[in-house]
Amino acid sequence: MLTVDGLYPIRTATALTGVNPVTLRAWERRYGLLRPQRTPKGHRLYTDADIERIKHILELLEQGIPISRTREVLDREAGLTSPGETTAPPGDSPWGHYRERMEKALAALDPLTMDQAYNEALSLYPVELVGQELILPLLEDYRNAAATGGEVQLQAHFLESYLRHRLGARFHHQYARARGPRLLIACLPGEICEIPTLVFALCAVEHGYRVIYTGRPLPLEVVTRHGRRDDLVGTVLFGDSRADQGSLKAVLQRLPADPEHQLFLSGPGAERAAAPPVQALPLEIGRALQALDRALINTAG
Repeated sequence: MLTVDGLYPIRTATALTGVNPVTLRAWERRYGLLRPQRTPKGHRLYTDADIERIKHILELLEQGIPISRTREVLDREAGLTSPGETTAPPGDSPWGHYRERMEKALAALDPLTMDQAYNEALSLYPVELVGQELILPLLEDYRNAAATGGEVQLQAHFLESYLRHRLGARFHHQYARARGPRLLIACLPGEICEIPTLVFALCAVEHGYRVIYTGRPLPLEVVTRHGRRDDLVGTVLFGDSRADQGSLKAVLQRLPADPEHQLFLSGPGAERAAAPPVQALPLEIGRALQALDRALINTAG
Protein backbone atom coordinates (compact mmCIF):
# COMPACT_ATOMS: atom_id res chain seq x y z
CA MET A 1 0.00 0.00 0.00
CA LEU A 2 1.41 3.35 -1.12
CA THR A 3 0.08 6.57 0.40
CA VAL A 4 -0.98 9.51 -1.74
CA ASP A 5 2.39 11.12 -1.04
CA GLY A 6 4.32 8.10 -2.30
CA LEU A 7 5.16 6.91 1.21
CA TYR A 8 4.81 3.47 2.78
CA PRO A 9 3.29 2.68 6.20
CA ILE A 10 5.33 0.39 8.43
CA ARG A 11 3.32 -2.74 7.58
CA THR A 12 4.12 -2.21 3.88
CA ALA A 13 7.78 -1.59 4.67
CA THR A 14 7.75 -4.93 6.48
CA ALA A 15 6.13 -6.66 3.50
CA LEU A 16 8.70 -5.20 1.10
CA THR A 17 11.78 -5.97 3.20
CA GLY A 18 10.90 -8.88 5.49
CA VAL A 19 11.94 -6.89 8.57
CA ASN A 20 9.22 -6.87 11.22
CA PRO A 21 7.91 -3.61 12.75
CA VAL A 22 9.52 -4.27 16.15
CA THR A 23 12.95 -4.53 14.53
CA LEU A 24 12.40 -1.46 12.35
CA ARG A 25 11.52 0.58 15.43
CA ALA A 26 14.56 -0.74 17.30
CA TRP A 27 16.85 0.18 14.41
CA GLU A 28 15.43 3.69 14.50
CA ARG A 29 15.38 4.29 18.25
CA ARG A 30 18.51 2.46 19.41
CA TYR A 31 20.86 2.96 16.47
CA GLY A 32 19.51 5.88 14.44
CA LEU A 33 19.60 3.82 11.25
CA LEU A 34 16.25 5.06 9.93
CA ARG A 35 14.44 8.39 10.01
CA PRO A 36 10.93 7.76 8.71
CA GLN A 37 8.50 10.59 8.22
CA ARG A 38 5.40 10.81 10.42
CA THR A 39 1.70 11.33 9.87
CA PRO A 40 -0.11 13.95 12.01
CA LYS A 41 -1.03 11.06 14.33
CA GLY A 42 2.58 9.92 14.61
CA HIS A 43 2.49 6.86 12.34
CA ARG A 44 5.75 6.09 10.54
CA LEU A 45 5.98 6.53 6.76
CA TYR A 46 8.90 5.22 4.69
CA THR A 47 10.24 6.45 1.34
CA ASP A 48 11.64 4.31 -1.47
CA ALA A 49 15.08 5.36 -0.28
CA ASP A 50 14.24 4.07 3.21
CA ILE A 51 13.19 0.72 1.72
CA GLU A 52 16.48 0.43 -0.17
CA ARG A 53 18.41 1.40 2.97
CA ILE A 54 16.66 -1.35 4.95
CA LYS A 55 17.55 -3.89 2.27
CA HIS A 56 21.16 -2.72 2.33
CA ILE A 57 21.26 -3.05 6.12
CA LEU A 58 20.14 -6.66 5.69
CA GLU A 59 23.02 -7.23 3.27
CA LEU A 60 25.48 -5.87 5.83
CA LEU A 61 24.05 -8.10 8.55
CA GLU A 62 24.40 -11.13 6.28
CA GLN A 63 28.09 -10.22 5.88
CA GLY A 64 28.47 -10.57 9.65
CA ILE A 65 28.53 -6.88 10.50
CA PRO A 66 26.81 -6.30 13.88
CA ILE A 67 23.81 -4.01 13.96
CA SER A 68 25.78 -1.71 16.28
CA ARG A 69 28.31 -1.05 13.48
CA THR A 70 26.03 -0.75 10.47
CA ARG A 71 25.57 3.01 10.83
CA GLU A 72 29.34 3.46 10.77
CA VAL A 73 29.53 1.46 7.54
CA LEU A 74 26.59 3.28 5.98
CA ASP A 75 28.09 6.66 6.84
CA ARG A 76 31.42 5.59 5.39
CA GLU A 77 29.76 4.46 2.17
CA ALA A 78 27.97 7.79 1.95
CA GLY A 79 31.28 9.63 2.37
CA LEU A 80 30.39 10.95 5.81
CA THR A 81 33.45 9.38 7.46
CA SER A 82 36.96 8.49 6.37
CA PRO A 83 37.25 5.52 3.99
CA GLY A 84 38.22 2.16 5.37
CA GLU A 85 37.31 -1.47 5.53
CA THR A 86 33.56 -2.13 5.16
CA THR A 87 33.47 -5.54 6.75
CA ALA A 88 33.50 -6.38 10.41
CA PRO A 89 36.84 -7.53 11.82
CA PRO A 90 37.21 -11.22 12.76
CA GLY A 91 35.39 -12.12 15.93
CA ASP A 92 33.17 -9.04 15.73
CA SER A 93 30.07 -10.98 14.72
CA PRO A 94 27.21 -10.66 17.23
CA TRP A 95 26.38 -14.37 17.17
CA GLY A 96 29.26 -15.48 19.37
CA HIS A 97 28.12 -13.01 22.00
CA TYR A 98 24.52 -14.25 21.94
CA ARG A 99 25.66 -17.86 21.92
CA GLU A 100 27.86 -17.32 24.99
CA ARG A 101 24.92 -15.82 26.86
CA MET A 102 22.63 -18.69 25.92
CA GLU A 103 25.23 -21.32 26.85
CA LYS A 104 25.59 -19.77 30.30
CA ALA A 105 21.81 -19.82 30.68
CA LEU A 106 21.70 -23.46 29.58
CA ALA A 107 24.36 -24.41 32.10
CA ALA A 108 22.22 -22.82 34.82
CA LEU A 109 18.96 -24.14 33.31
CA ASP A 110 17.72 -20.55 33.49
CA PRO A 111 14.90 -19.76 31.03
CA LEU A 112 14.68 -16.10 32.06
CA THR A 113 18.29 -15.44 31.12
CA MET A 114 17.71 -17.40 27.91
CA ASP A 115 14.79 -15.08 27.20
CA GLN A 116 16.99 -11.99 27.51
CA ALA A 117 19.41 -13.16 24.81
CA TYR A 118 16.71 -14.71 22.61
CA ASN A 119 14.40 -11.69 22.71
CA GLU A 120 17.21 -9.20 22.16
CA ALA A 121 18.49 -11.09 19.12
CA LEU A 122 15.02 -11.27 17.56
CA SER A 123 14.35 -7.60 18.25
CA LEU A 124 17.46 -6.52 16.35
CA TYR A 125 17.91 -9.13 13.61
CA PRO A 126 15.58 -10.80 11.08
CA VAL A 127 14.36 -14.20 12.19
CA GLU A 128 16.10 -15.88 9.23
CA LEU A 129 19.49 -14.68 10.48
CA VAL A 130 18.76 -15.58 14.10
CA GLY A 131 17.69 -19.06 13.06
CA GLN A 132 20.57 -19.61 10.63
CA GLU A 133 23.39 -18.14 12.71
CA LEU A 134 22.32 -18.76 16.32
CA ILE A 135 19.49 -21.20 16.96
CA LEU A 136 20.27 -24.01 14.52
CA PRO A 137 24.05 -24.18 15.14
CA LEU A 138 23.49 -24.10 18.91
CA LEU A 139 20.88 -26.85 18.69
CA GLU A 140 23.05 -29.07 16.49
CA ASP A 141 26.08 -28.72 18.77
CA TYR A 142 24.10 -29.60 21.89
CA ARG A 143 22.46 -32.56 20.18
CA ASN A 144 25.84 -33.88 19.06
CA ALA A 145 27.30 -33.40 22.54
CA ALA A 146 24.31 -35.12 24.14
CA ALA A 147 24.95 -38.23 22.05
CA THR A 148 28.06 -38.88 24.16
CA GLY A 149 26.03 -38.85 27.39
CA GLY A 150 26.62 -36.90 30.57
CA GLU A 151 25.09 -33.75 32.01
CA VAL A 152 24.84 -32.07 28.62
CA GLN A 153 21.92 -34.38 27.81
CA LEU A 154 19.78 -32.46 30.28
CA GLN A 155 20.87 -29.15 28.79
CA ALA A 156 20.10 -30.37 25.25
CA HIS A 157 16.59 -31.47 26.23
CA PHE A 158 16.07 -28.19 28.09
CA LEU A 159 17.13 -26.28 24.97
CA GLU A 160 14.74 -28.23 22.75
CA SER A 161 11.86 -27.70 25.15
CA TYR A 162 12.64 -23.99 25.38
CA LEU A 163 12.84 -23.53 21.61
CA ARG A 164 9.70 -25.58 20.97
CA HIS A 165 7.75 -23.30 23.30
CA ARG A 166 9.23 -19.95 22.25
CA LEU A 167 9.31 -20.59 18.51
CA GLY A 168 5.85 -22.12 18.58
CA ALA A 169 4.39 -19.13 20.42
CA ARG A 170 5.96 -16.72 17.93
CA PHE A 171 4.73 -18.86 15.02
CA HIS A 172 1.12 -18.72 16.17
CA HIS A 173 1.34 -14.99 16.86
CA GLN A 174 2.77 -14.23 13.41
CA TYR A 175 0.36 -16.56 11.62
CA ALA A 176 -2.53 -14.22 12.41
CA ARG A 177 -0.77 -11.52 10.35
CA ALA A 178 0.13 -13.66 7.32
CA ARG A 179 -1.82 -12.93 4.14
CA GLY A 180 0.07 -14.94 1.53
CA PRO A 181 -0.61 -18.34 -0.05
CA ARG A 182 -1.05 -21.44 2.11
CA LEU A 183 1.95 -23.75 2.31
CA LEU A 184 2.37 -27.15 3.97
CA ILE A 185 5.71 -27.72 5.76
CA ALA A 186 6.45 -31.21 7.08
CA CYS A 187 9.42 -33.16 8.42
CA LEU A 188 10.73 -36.10 6.38
CA PRO A 189 9.83 -39.55 7.77
CA GLY A 190 12.41 -40.94 10.17
CA GLU A 191 14.00 -37.55 10.81
CA ILE A 192 14.48 -35.80 14.15
CA CYS A 193 13.93 -32.32 12.80
CA GLU A 194 11.00 -30.82 14.66
CA ILE A 195 12.88 -27.69 15.78
CA PRO A 196 14.70 -27.00 12.47
CA THR A 197 11.39 -27.47 10.63
CA LEU A 198 9.71 -25.09 13.08
CA VAL A 199 12.44 -22.50 12.49
CA PHE A 200 11.85 -22.73 8.74
CA ALA A 201 8.07 -22.60 9.22
CA LEU A 202 8.39 -19.49 11.41
CA CYS A 203 10.57 -17.77 8.82
CA ALA A 204 8.04 -18.62 6.10
CA VAL A 205 5.17 -17.22 8.20
CA GLU A 206 7.07 -13.98 8.86
CA HIS A 207 7.73 -13.88 5.11
CA GLY A 208 3.96 -13.81 4.59
CA TYR A 209 3.06 -17.45 3.89
CA ARG A 210 0.15 -19.01 5.76
CA VAL A 211 1.97 -22.14 6.86
CA ILE A 212 0.44 -25.45 7.87
CA TYR A 213 3.13 -26.91 10.15
CA THR A 214 2.74 -30.60 11.04
CA GLY A 215 5.38 -30.87 13.76
CA ARG A 216 6.38 -34.51 13.92
CA PRO A 217 7.17 -36.58 10.79
CA LEU A 218 4.37 -38.13 8.74
CA PRO A 219 4.48 -40.78 5.98
CA LEU A 220 5.23 -39.19 2.61
CA GLU A 221 2.04 -40.51 1.05
CA VAL A 222 0.01 -38.77 3.78
CA VAL A 223 1.88 -35.49 3.35
CA THR A 224 1.68 -35.46 -0.45
CA ARG A 225 -1.98 -36.48 -0.50
CA HIS A 226 -2.98 -33.63 1.80
CA GLY A 227 -0.55 -31.33 -0.02
CA ARG A 228 -2.81 -31.54 -3.08
CA ARG A 229 -5.63 -29.69 -1.34
CA ASP A 230 -7.06 -26.86 -3.41
CA ASP A 231 -6.19 -24.26 -0.78
CA LEU A 232 -2.47 -25.14 -0.77
CA VAL A 233 0.06 -23.99 -3.37
CA GLY A 234 2.86 -26.32 -2.34
CA THR A 235 4.56 -28.59 0.18
CA VAL A 236 8.04 -28.29 1.71
CA LEU A 237 9.61 -31.52 2.99
CA PHE A 238 12.28 -30.68 5.55
CA GLY A 239 15.08 -32.83 6.93
CA ASP A 240 18.74 -33.83 6.76
CA SER A 241 19.14 -35.57 3.41
CA ARG A 242 22.91 -36.16 3.66
CA ALA A 243 22.87 -39.66 5.13
CA ASP A 244 21.06 -41.72 2.47
CA GLN A 245 20.65 -39.53 -0.57
CA GLY A 246 20.28 -42.42 -3.03
CA SER A 247 17.35 -44.04 -1.24
CA LEU A 248 15.63 -40.71 -0.63
CA LYS A 249 16.01 -39.69 -4.27
CA ALA A 250 14.42 -42.98 -5.38
CA VAL A 251 11.46 -42.37 -3.05
CA LEU A 252 11.04 -38.78 -4.21
CA GLN A 253 11.06 -39.78 -7.87
CA ARG A 254 8.02 -41.98 -7.25
CA LEU A 255 5.94 -39.13 -5.85
CA PRO A 256 3.14 -37.98 -8.17
CA ALA A 257 3.75 -34.75 -10.07
CA ASP A 258 1.14 -32.01 -9.86
CA PRO A 259 1.84 -28.63 -11.51
CA GLU A 260 -0.81 -26.98 -9.31
CA HIS A 261 0.78 -28.17 -6.05
CA GLN A 262 4.57 -28.06 -6.12
CA LEU A 263 6.89 -30.14 -3.94
CA PHE A 264 10.12 -28.84 -2.40
CA LEU A 265 12.95 -30.38 -0.36
CA SER A 266 14.76 -28.28 2.24
CA GLY A 267 17.57 -28.89 4.70
CA PRO A 268 21.18 -30.16 4.55
CA GLY A 269 21.82 -32.25 1.43
CA ALA A 270 18.61 -31.19 -0.32
CA GLU A 271 20.30 -30.01 -3.51
CA ARG A 272 21.82 -33.47 -4.08
CA ALA A 273 18.92 -35.59 -2.88
CA ALA A 274 16.08 -33.81 -4.66
CA ALA A 275 14.69 -35.38 -7.83
CA PRO A 276 11.74 -34.45 -10.05
CA PRO A 277 8.98 -33.74 -9.23
CA VAL A 278 10.62 -32.44 -6.02
CA GLN A 279 12.60 -29.18 -6.25
CA ALA A 280 15.57 -28.45 -3.98
CA LEU A 281 15.65 -25.29 -1.89
CA PRO A 282 18.93 -23.57 -0.91
CA LEU A 283 20.21 -24.34 2.58
CA GLU A 284 20.31 -20.66 3.56
CA ILE A 285 16.83 -19.78 4.82
CA GLY A 286 16.61 -16.36 3.20
CA ARG A 287 17.57 -17.73 -0.22
CA ALA A 288 15.16 -20.65 0.25
CA LEU A 289 12.27 -18.24 0.82
CA GLN A 290 13.24 -16.27 -2.27
CA ALA A 291 13.27 -19.51 -4.29
CA LEU A 292 9.80 -20.35 -2.98
CA ASP A 293 8.57 -16.92 -4.04
CA ARG A 294 9.90 -17.40 -7.57
CA ALA A 295 8.45 -20.90 -7.92
CA LEU A 296 5.04 -20.16 -6.42
CA ILE A 297 4.26 -16.69 -7.74
CA ASN A 298 2.43 -17.99 -10.82
CA THR A 299 0.62 -20.70 -8.86
CA ALA A 300 -0.53 -18.29 -6.17
CA GLY A 301 -1.55 -15.68 -8.71
